[in-house]
Amino acid sequence: MAGISVPKSKKLKLIFNNDVEVDYVIHETELAEKWFAKIKHLIKVPFDPHDSAMGDLSDLPRIYKEFCDFAGIDHEQFDQVDQELCNRLHKLYEDHHDRLAGVRNNTILYKFHNSVHAHESTKDYKTGIVTGWGVYEGPLTQYFNCGDFYEKSMLKNNLYLPWAELGKKPLTYFKNQEPNDQKRFNTLAKPHITFRAMFKVATQDKTPSVLNPAFLQWFEKYKQGWLAHHNIHKWDEIDEESAPLLAITDYKGDLRGCAVRKIIAQ
Repeated sequence: MAGISVPKSKKLKLIFNNDVEVDYVIHETELAEKWFAKIKHLIKVPFDPHDSAMGDLSDLPRIYKEFCDFAGIDHEQFDQVDQELCNRLHKLYEDHHDRLAGVRNNTILYKFHNSVHAHESTKDYKTGIVTGWGVYEGPLTQYFNCGDFYEKSMLKNNLYLPWAELGKKPLTYFKNQEPNDQKRFNTLAKPHITFRAMFKVATQDKTPSVLNPAFLQWFEKYKQGWLAHHNIHKWDEIDEESAPLLAITDYKGDLRGCAVRKIIAQ
């Protein structure tokens, strides 16, 4: 009698900067399989420091000037960084992104974008170690409705696919006091529809909390138009605060403060 062929689970190992090694098994979903296929092409490519929260984003005035010099546009002087300024700088980034995205050596474009978000008054609570390749992932970025794969909760040390749109989540849009305008909301607020070759190691368990009632009341006015614009069917606390599961580990140690140094695919 012929034996039954059982496919071997796909595995990888992460080596952190403190030399801790953690083994993972790839989650059995279409998204996780596609992600694993992506990163196998990038294992020998260096991580991008600004896409991996390792670069210095603190000096926004200097980074902003570098961006303007690269873009060939005038820059203004400012002493105080507040949310209104961040909103204006983010709009500047959006206005020039498509033109500069194809220019060689354009890492300042994304460094500027990340620095703006790092100075916003409502930053996401840091619950994981994000690692990515930035512009070096190239054509491996693609459109994919990642929202269909979001987990109801996130578990410590597992790998998840982070939201990485060129925009803001709806709750962040609301908190940042962006314009009360359907067209602008449709353009700037984004669901998770860009599938990038990056990942996040969760550093704590997380269950999404109930969304702010004031936001829900505001969102109700724009919700249906926004959902239809992006061709998705829902947006709730899971979409705001969770993520798609990529890989599972039984490692129980504390990885807070660590950075991923190397990936080994098995």
